Amino acid sequence: MLYLGRLPHPALAPYIKSFWYARDPHAIHRYERVLPSGHAQVVISLARDYLTDANHPIDPLQHSPAALFLGIYSHHQQIDLIDLTELIGVLFHPGGTLPFFPADTHIFTDRETSLEDIWGIASENLRDDLREALTPAQKFALLDSALLLRLNQSKNQHRSPVIDFALTHLHRSPGTTTVAELTRQIGYSPRRLSQLFREQVGVSPKLYCRIQRFQQAVQAMHHGADIPWAELALTCGYYDQSHFANDFRAFSGLSPTTYTATHRRWGNHVPLD
Repeated sequence: MLYLGRLPHPALAPYIKSFWYARDPHAIHRYERVLPSGHAQVVISLARDYLTDANHPIDPLQHSPAALFLGIYSHHQQIDLIDLTELIGVLFHPGGTLPFFPADTHIFTDRETSLEDIWGIASENLRDDLREALTPAQKFALLDSALLLRLNQSKNQHRSPVIDFALTHLHRSPGTTTVAELTRQIGYSPRRLSQLFREQVGVSPKLYCRIQRFQQAVQAMHHGADIPWAELALTCGYYDQSHFANDFRAFSGLSPTTYTATHRRWGNHVPLD
């Protein structure tokens, strides 16, 4: 399997974390559980004219459009590895979707939306160009060009400075920063801060904090940190081991012990068979 990641053009860097490309000519039908990461993304199939809707495995004929915009998810999803035959994607920073998609980000939370429904014929043209490009480097260059064009045409290019401030503090200390602390520092009411977060990031600041705390634990466990559960829980900002285990199961559908026992390529992908 070939998997490549690339940073976007510098002008796109404030909005987009990375591009990624996967190709596995020998991919087979096999399910993986994808854990919530706190990032929205675009996913485009280059191998087939649809993506598998693995969240409804009872109906094998259920498909999704070939190009999707996925908002931030607050719970785990399933994918079918057959889609990795050839797939390309764009991973956005929190709040980074504003120049490229309708302003109220919350309408995309916990759902997939056809990219064609948002971008119209430009989505299909981009997909056609990506399929015709011969190398991953050429495909990444096409993503750069398409997104730079949208950025230059956008009238809504910047997150609120309040959201930038809040995200900076949350990312610096995901286990200890609280919403109450943020509202005190910013001078906004909890209701106003929550409204801005939903509009520009897609979820409430409290839920975003939980996802970041969960991700801190996931990455430590994925990289084999040999830390007792109780110590890991406190390090990541949980009240105690029980709080950690309950939150981990709420986001992943798994116990921490089950997660660590699986063989994973990526921290946020858990094989189901």
